[in-house]
Amino acid sequence: MSNPYELIIIGAGNLGLWTAYHLAKNNFGRIAVLERQWAGSGTTTRSAGIVRQQGGSVTAIKLGQWSREQYISLGDELGLDSGFVQVGYYVLAETVEEQAAFQELVMLRRACGLENEWVDATEGRKHFPALNWDLFRGATYTASDGYVNPAIVARNITFAVSRSPHINLVEQCAVTQIDSTANGFRAHTSRGVYQSERVLNAGGARGSRAIGAMLDMNVPVSAARHTVVTFPTTGQLVSGQFPMCFMLARGMYWRPEEQGILLGFSNPAEQVDHTERYQLDFDRAYLDTMRPLFEHAFPTLRGQEISRGWSASIDFTPDHLPILDEPQKGLYVLAAGGHGMMWGPGLGMKMAELIQHGEVSELPPSEIALNRFSGARQVKDAIALPFPTT
Repeated sequence: MSNPYELIIIGAGNLGLWTAYHLAKNNFGRIAVLERQWAGSGTTTRSAGIVRQQGGSVTAIKLGQWSREQYISLGDELGLDSGFVQVGYYVLAETVEEQAAFQELVMLRRACGLENEWVDATEGRKHFPALNWDLFRGATYTASDGYVNPAIVARNITFAVSRSPHINLVEQCAVTQIDSTANGFRAHTSRGVYQSERVLNAGGARGSRAIGAMLDMNVPVSAARHTVVTFPTTGQLVSGQFPMCFMLARGMYWRPEEQGILLGFSNPAEQVDHTERYQLDFDRAYLDTMRPLFEHAFPTLRGQEISRGWSASIDFTPDHLPILDEPQKGLYVLAAGGHGMMWGPGLGMKMAELIQHGEVSELPPSEIALNRFSGARQVKDAIALPFPTT
């Protein structure tokens, strides 16, 4: 059966759902969101939920700011908890080189309207004595950073999309073929045929490349393993909420989680994962390698048992920045570069802008265009996990 729509969105993760939401709010027209599993599956609900505005580029900073605001505003709109918790975030510098680079980024962030400061180790001890500041030269800090509960924000955006009369959200709907037609595109799926003037590829870590290939387009989105563990209590040195911390060079961060602590990390030696799985082998060996380090840096974790843990695929692009583009007429590509939870609402807002108005405001084209990967790369987000380089 063929269904005429103004837009087909492939992928009902954070990016696809937020794009549909913004378009529907602007009375765009009929939208079909096709998801091969269920809304919010894949990387969305396996995320650690970090919402950091302290990016390493203009695009990263602005997307973090917009996304934080939109998580909060959607909760208000629905009359539900937003899932966002503001605790502040220290991005920690271990070396002189990191300190110099981070201090330069403070100026860039302030130019983007973000309140961000450099805190030296002496000052840091006064504000957060539970951290072993002897290991660090200091940190950049933004008080309005925080985290979201992935299950809550996935619930909220799915609810918002589902109640819109302009959106048809179709789960268990795998796209198997896409044909170009005289008037747009025809998507063949496990639940029938869908027809539209436009198609948005928001397939994420496990779908972007395959959907691109159906349209003879190379979309450089890959997947790698990322590991998250939680601890049931905050230990002896911390009580209640506490600021998040990111050891950038180590690819490791932690934040509050219920009555305990969540810690996430990426192994710098990790390779591209070519399986189609979201659930991956738990990285016990690297966890054991990192335990002495995180116990030394954050002593309240010393000797704590793990309450739960998982390794899952995370998407990334070669420069850790998003793809937000219309490389062919009526064909759109949206990818988060490893930051789908952190940037999803902002990316959805800007993709909706591109679809409706034909341009993207406020974000440099050199940081979002698909064709930037065909030449020498000029920009790379400086604050990102250590993803593979190929």
